[in-house]
Amino acid sequence: MQPSLVSIVAKRLRDEIEQRRFPLGTAFPTDAELAKGFGVSRTVVREAVSSLREAGLISTQRGRGSIVIAYTASPGFRISAEELESGKRLLHLYEFRSLIETEAAGLAAQRRTEADVQRIYDALQDGRSIGSFDKAIAADIDFHVAIAEAARNEYFQRIMATIRTATTARALMRFETDRESYVELYRTVLQKEHLDIADAIRDGHPSKARQLLKKHLGGRRYKALLKSALEQMDE
Repeated sequence: MQPSLVSIVAKRLRDEIEQRRFPLGTAFPTDAELAKGFGVSRTVVREAVSSLREAGLISTQRGRGSIVIAYTASPGFRISAEELESGKRLLHLYEFRSLIETEAAGLAAQRRTEADVQRIYDALQDGRSIGSFDKAIAADIDFHVAIAEAARNEYFQRIMATIRTATTARALMRFETDRESYVELYRTVLQKEHLDIADAIRDGHPSKARQLLKKHLGGRRYKALLKSALEQMDE
């Protein structure tokens, strides 16, 4: 059985995204551009692009087109970037993250291997050399993913893959017009907090790792989300 045009185009586009031809946050080609490039109808392109959206690779906003939000598809349970436009839902996601990642940090401090610790510090090192918005976001989330991997629990890793896609997309949209502020936040606040967490995991202090991770996710970003959510509830 021959593959359909939709599946062929979707696979080509997925391969290009996975090969990082399109950096995170960059505009994805329009349907017209893709149709012309592949020599197919716009209907075929729309179906192919829809499959990428369902896989959590791109996000489409009315009046803004599509942007790349992940290099690999998120399996199973997904959280869309669109639903996180709600301050209340974004707050709920951060509460969920706090529960999951706090325990993951504690387990990582107990179960980490030398290779795990190296990956965590590699993410920190990548952050020190950031010079752009998309790299700052990637370094931030890569750090948290490395902790989930060090916890040696496949479900933490799978959940973090989903959260990573959603939070990346949200950050890309939220800071679209003020990207320098995110880079500055990462350099002045987040990076120092990451280092403290990494040290606690490396030194095998589960309680301290949990405490620092919980404080990290419950900082001023959380308070801003709480304020936004409460304002929406009052509307």
